[in-house]
Amino acid sequence: MIWESLVEFIFPRQCVSCEEWGDFLCKECRERLDFVDQICPECGEGSPMGWTHPSCRTKKSMDGLIALYEYQEPVARAVIDGIKYGFNQELIKIVLQDFRFESGEKFDFLVPVPLHFYRENWRGFNQAEEMAKELSSQISVPVGKILERVRKTKQQVLMKTREEREMNIKGAFRIGKKFRNFKLKKLKVLLVDDVFTSGADMRECTRVLKKAGVEIVWGLALAH
Repeated sequence: MIWESLVEFIFPRQCVSCEEWGDFLCKECRERLDFVDQICPECGEGSPMGWTHPSCRTKKSMDGLIALYEYQEPVARAVIDGIKYGFNQELIKIVLQDFRFESGEKFDFLVPVPLHFYRENWRGFNQAEEMAKELSSQISVPVGKILERVRKTKQQVLMKTREEREMNIKGAFRIGKKFRNFKLKKLKVLLVDDVFTSGADMRECTRVLKKAGVEIVWGLALAH
């Protein structure tokens, strides 16, 4: 209790959106967060419930995507930037509090999209992993760090086209050592990341997972 009070004194809570004092995301800004329409994770066009369009399906494609918010919406962007660049993990708990969703699947693992260890060491945490941990406590699905990142890539935000992002991330992931002898066949996993923009990271992760035998891969992102 004393430690929490000391932290509160040194780092007082301020809304990441409107900068009002009192909380990292004030009640008014939280109420401005509207859930976004869902899209097909392969083509980016609208799709009810986030299912991948039948015409977009391949053996290695994602099966669906759930996104909460629109990244270009100012409050949502302030929250995500606060997590990624302000290193504020409390915001993850705030936006995922009492989160509920239905995909029609019963998942075996929540799988965070991994960061390269240089970037994770610099940030101090992997926001996708922290999201997965928070979700795990709510939906009683274990976190499985099935994937590892083996190549440091340029930041995707620096890539101008979808093709450049696909090439930048190609070959960046593999099945982690602890799971190479694990029976992945027929597993159903929920792949977790903070933002789905072009979707190149999640699609490459899905390709690796399905090549290893995973049957179903859905994605979950704070925003697209």
